[in-house]
Amino acid sequence: MRNLNFWLARRLLLSKKEVGFISWSGCVSIMGITIGCLALILSVAVLNGFEKEIRQKIIGFEADMRLSEISPGEIDRWQLEGLLQEIDDIEHYSFFLERKGIVVSGQNRSLVWVKAVQDSLLSNVYRIESAKVFNRESKLPVAHLGKGVANRLGVQEGDTIRLLSPIDSQIYLGFPSMVKVLVGSIYQTNLLNFDDKYCFIPLAVGEQLFRKQGKFDGVDIRLANQKSRDEAVASVASRLPANVRFRTWEGLHETLFSAMRMEKLGSLVVLSLIILVASFNIASTLVMLVMEKIREIGILKTLGATNDRIRKIFSFQGILIGGVGLFIGLILGLFFYTIQNHWNIVTLPRNIYFIESLPLLLSWVDILIIIAIGSVLIGLCVVYPAGVASRLVPREAIQYEK
Repeated sequence: MRNLNFWLARRLLLSKKEVGFISWSGCVSIMGITIGCLALILSVAVLNGFEKEIRQKIIGFEADMRLSEISPGEIDRWQLEGLLQEIDDIEHYSFFLERKGIVVSGQNRSLVWVKAVQDSLLSNVYRIESAKVFNRESKLPVAHLGKGVANRLGVQEGDTIRLLSPIDSQIYLGFPSMVKVLVGSIYQTNLLNFDDKYCFIPLAVGEQLFRKQGKFDGVDIRLANQKSRDEAVASVASRLPANVRFRTWEGLHETLFSAMRMEKLGSLVVLSLIILVASFNIASTLVMLVMEKIREIGILKTLGATNDRIRKIFSFQGILIGGVGLFIGLILGLFFYTIQNHWNIVTLPRNIYFIESLPLLLSWVDILIIIAIGSVLIGLCVVYPAGVASRLVPREAIQYEK
């Protein structure tokens, strides 16, 4: 019975039209649905791609977990270090001190976040491109500056700079604590404002600068890849003391990723309006088709077709028009997605973005959501014309053609 309804819908839709505008309107509807579906696929893929790249950059800069708000009176560094060494899910970790400080080079000054970390673990925990392990052969301690900081100061690798901590001043003289360091490397992440505000120094130098001998602000942890990240985080958290607070890299940048999720949702809503407008065009096409095929509808009803069958016939017509548009848009979107990921035909300026080509990422969930959005909008817009066709009275329909 369903095959009969679909066959009748296809015959009425593809039969010769007395009014040629109906055929043209149907083609325009298909093109509108195609463009809307293609726009949704590409926008979601681009947003997902940039989100993936940003996640990878942040994970490399921030590590997987951070322990903070540790009370020195309840657990000291050596006890915590012994506990961390016993947890198999931890690959590397680094105690750190983090304060605001001033970098001075000649007459140039810049306010930065100075992060003192264990020098031997810099590349293992933070994985910052172009940053090397602190040079132990240098007479001066070595620091790593972000490119934005280095540009403001006008320094290069090998230059000497001074680090000041205004908060940690000498008790008797009132002068700020100061150390001289050598610029070991200049890193560049091209992400957020990391390049513009961070300076890495050895933990021993940070203890001297901040006058926090034997103390620390927290521990950055790089998890092993033996389990999924969520399982590893839960395993580590279950073995930590109650007074130790931990946060993941997602928690540290919750505002950023919430904004990105809202941006993705907003893009879906706005671009869905293209499909909605094309769906209205489908509705107008079906209304005109009902008016043209009013005699055929009357004959079908005279032969015993029920209102429900007439409704299904015209519903199938709208679904057929919309389905063709969705299918073509989906194929075009997946084709461009495949071409871009294999050959990178769309490139980006390296001096503006942190990547060289347009990143695209799609999941089956995204594709199903786009198909569901298109199907719902098309389904809603075929309800009215199908209802109009089903309410026609056979005698009046036949007389209307005389």
